[in-house]
Amino acid sequence: MHTSKRVLRSLLLTVSTACLLGGCMMPAMVATNLEKSGYSSDIDKGRAVLLHHVKTLQAAGDPLGDYFYALGNSDGWIKDVQGDEAITELFRQAAAKGSMDAKILLALQKATGEPVPGKLNEGMVPNKDLRLWEAGLAELQPLLQQQCYVRRLVVGSRDLGTDLRPHVTTYAVAYKIWPTFRDGHHVQGAQGEWIKKVEKNPERHRLWEALEENCKVPADMWLARLYNK
Repeated sequence: MHTSKRVLRSLLLTVSTACLLGGCMMPAMVATNLEKSGYSSDIDKGRAVLLHHVKTLQAAGDPLGDYFYALGNSDGWIKDVQGDEAITELFRQAAAKGSMDAKILLALQKATGEPVPGKLNEGMVPNKDLRLWEAGLAELQPLLQQQCYVRRLVVGSRDLGTDLRPHVTTYAVAYKIWPTFRDGHHVQGAQGEWIKKVEKNPERHRLWEALEENCKVPADMWLARLYNK
């Protein structure tokens, strides 16, 4: 087997395991590692299509384009804006123009205290300031009742196979919340003791889990077909 294919298979096995453990949404990391495996030409072509899609939406005045632009900078494949606050401001601008996706990720950021919106591949826990956790959830719940998912630009298939065609995929968001109410949340104190911060709450667990279970996400949009590239 060709060396690059062996590296790719090893990478995909590692990432697939991570997906099983923590949920899968890691286009920037996958793209970076695929580049090292000899697939940089395909990645570059795919990113060019993604960027074309972003610019087309922005030129049409569609706030989804501004959201995708913010997300591209957050993921790191667009490098126009650096720094957590500056990238977060891009999401605020998209939200102000009407992007529901941006509003959802900003509310989730408030609830979890993540440095920038959109890092859904990482484990999320309640904000250290539980007032912000509750404030974020109060914003997030009605948003998810209107739109239960966020969209994402991806190079690579959902199951992380070798299909590198660029596309728009969607993910339900409530799965980042309900495990906290199912299991509770503890933090470790200075003396190594575990301190309960969020109690188990079966009622809230059911509410947030239902938002995920009832979420009907749109089918993936394959951009190469849309733009004949």
